[in-house]
Amino acid sequence: MSKVTRYLRVQDGLSDWVGRAVSWLTLGIIGVLLFEVVSRYLLNSPTIWGHELSTMFFGALSILAGSYTLRHHGHVRSDVIYRLLPFRAQAFCDVVIFGLALVVLAVVLHMAVDFAYHSWRIGEFSNRSVWRPPLWPIKATIPLAVGLMMLQCLAELVRAALRLAGIAYEDPRDDLRDDLEDTER
Repeated sequence: MSKVTRYLRVQDGLSDWVGRAVSWLTLGIIGVLLFEVVSRYLLNSPTIWGHELSTMFFGALSILAGSYTLRHHGHVRSDVIYRLLPFRAQAFCDVVIFGLALVVLAVVLHMAVDFAYHSWRIGEFSNRSVWRPPLWPIKATIPLAVGLMMLQCLAELVRAALRLAGIAYEDPRDDLRDDLEDTER
């Protein structure tokens, strides 16, 4: 196995692991909202934390799932034109898109680190409810998610650059496609 293949396999594995791990937040959201509904409508005793906690869980889920979504081509893309392009032109478009995305994400990462650090430094608390949870833990997920997205974006850029250069490489995604085709038969 080449170093490129090993890198792609590790990076794809990281994105998959994070995606599967944060998907469990969905059950947390359901549990919190179910508890809130039962408390409010059956026990006539609403919580002071249910809505805010479910919002925090949803925010973390949404942003941390970004690298998983990128790895599985789940982000919005204008495929109508892209699919009509020759293979090398598609690779060129991907190199440009992922290269620019890395630049934008680097700027966002810098801002996100400052944003989270400031929240931690001042001991910021929410003022949306009397519960007043600390905000720095949820704000810390932003630079973490942007960093994970950058790593997956770099893997996609490597794939695109190799395709553009016409360099053959073993893509771990092909193993996944083969496994999926075997299970569909």
